[in-house]
Amino acid sequence: MGSVANIVQRGRIFHFRRRVPADLRRCLGRNELVCSLGTGDIRTAKFQACRLYVAAEELFSTLRATPMLTDDQIAHLVRDFYDLILRDENAGRFTHGPLPEGVREARVIQYATMAAKGRAALAGNRLDEAAFIAEMMLKRQGITIKDLAPAEAAQAKQAMLRAGIDISEALKARYEGDFNYEPRDRLLKVTLTEPHPKHWPTPATSPTAPAAPATPATPPPPEQNDPAPARAGAFEDRGKAFRDQQVQTKRWDNQTAAQAGATYRLFVDVCGDKPLGAYTRKDAGRFRERIERLPSDYGKHPRYRGLSVEAILAAYTALPEASRAGVITQKTIKRHFSALSTLWTAAVAEGEAGENIFSGHRFAATRKPSEQRDMWEQADLARLFVTPVWTGSRSETQRSTPGTLILRDERFWLPLIAVLSGMRQEEICQLQVEDIRQDTGTWYFDINDRPPRKLKNATAIRRVPIHSELIRLGFLQHVERMRRNRQARVFPAFRPGGADDRLGHAFTKWFTRYRRDVGLYRPGLNFHSFRHTATTLMHQAGVAAAVIDHVTGHTTPGETARYTKRSSIYQLQAAIELIVIEVDLTQLHTTKSA
Repeated sequence: MGSVANIVQRGRIFHFRRRVPADLRRCLGRNELVCSLGTGDIRTAKFQACRLYVAAEELFSTLRATPMLTDDQIAHLVRDFYDLILRDENAGRFTHGPLPEGVREARVIQYATMAAKGRAALAGNRLDEAAFIAEMMLKRQGITIKDLAPAEAAQAKQAMLRAGIDISEALKARYEGDFNYEPRDRLLKVTLTEPHPKHWPTPATSPTAPAAPATPATPPPPEQNDPAPARAGAFEDRGKAFRDQQVQTKRWDNQTAAQAGATYRLFVDVCGDKPLGAYTRKDAGRFRERIERLPSDYGKHPRYRGLSVEAILAAYTALPEASRAGVITQKTIKRHFSALSTLWTAAVAEGEAGENIFSGHRFAATRKPSEQRDMWEQADLARLFVTPVWTGSRSETQRSTPGTLILRDERFWLPLIAVLSGMRQEEICQLQVEDIRQDTGTWYFDINDRPPRKLKNATAIRRVPIHSELIRLGFLQHVERMRRNRQARVFPAFRPGGADDRLGHAFTKWFTRYRRDVGLYRPGLNFHSFRHTATTLMHQAGVAAAVIDHVTGHTTPGETARYTKRSSIYQLQAAIELIVIEVDLTQLHTTKSA
């Protein structure tokens, strides 16, 4: 007999087995629903299994509609937040030397200010000020804030605000020499006196699992012949600890760790939750076979929300062929395997697994790195720079609608700077006024990693001359205006956002919307494509590869890199001036010469 979904045979009797979605396992207290179908006839078994499958779907829907956050869960969330921050702060004290008195005093003021801001936000019910930290702390517990009802999400945010005030006060006390600070907020005070639960509490009452005809409503425990359930939390706990370690050691940023977390959840969904050493290459093959059939929109379309991999595949197959999205790409599958392979490599090194079951897999050829993103061609640039941001908008809030208002803000400057310098988006967004400098008559961007700046790597530290066209467009005047207004950053409107607190987070979304609004959107052509344009134009003008790398902050491959340490400011300026986009911007000039 060929394999039938959700049906297994034990002796002469068929059984229904259905894996519980990862987000509901703690609620149900089990990883799988198992129930005897009481028959040895395959047709009867199929019929009863279909009824159980529908009943299971109803159960899962009911559980997801049930409020997720109990008082105990809120208490656990608060304690996790409090412990995490104070533990990490204390760990830092063990690895750093003495603090200069000025730094210590500054931190006392800093945390006092943070506590005051938290109280003001709490008093004014500005709960969204704690949205980011609430989302992050809920993620640590396997809950997505978007899945919560609005009132529950607000409850979590309020709890984070309340805990944040006491955390700020505790840190302030530490920098005043007091390590015995007692929290004042009742929510936190009560929580810290209770035992620390290892897992989220399971609700006292929860809907029962689906039942087969003439069988008890709650599925019986696995029969003696069934394999024993996997040790709870084996892979999930190890995967979470590994992701946290990768972030703490700065091997991964938060976005990469979040993507790996999604991969690990998929793997557990397909292959179950076991110790890493218990998986085999067959598991890796099974995982690949399943995810290669996933629709490309499985993570976005509402029809797949909350479904297991098997349920997604079933729902996708049931759609009319004309309505189906394509399946996920080999590039995405390769990324999933890379995240798992990295974990398994560490597990082999630490003796937790005998081999890396994700090594040696081959994937369909993808495009060469130089072809993965388009560049902005001259025609594309000509079309972009005659859209309303550079020719006139209706108003500050209607930038894609033609009008007479030209605002020389971050939306005006970022694409121009990117295409005329080859700088990365975040490098531009985090520019400080003091980073606009001059050397022997040449103005340049000083790209450095002095806090609060963050760079991609060490080679990103460099000097990038300011293109004469930017000077004619009035960029230095913009910088001087920021200096007079006592702004630290060149583009002060940016606020940190996203998993890694990137200043360009909101701009990325806006630029995508803007390109759609003005008819310039196409996949593969985005903000990073300006960097490709600048690099290509310098190459076409005959600039040496090492100089291009020094402008763009790339590592030069080969033996040459050992000897070519840096380029002079004059070489860099000459390279920058060879970026000629052939777009007439004279109507925007504020000065005639550089």
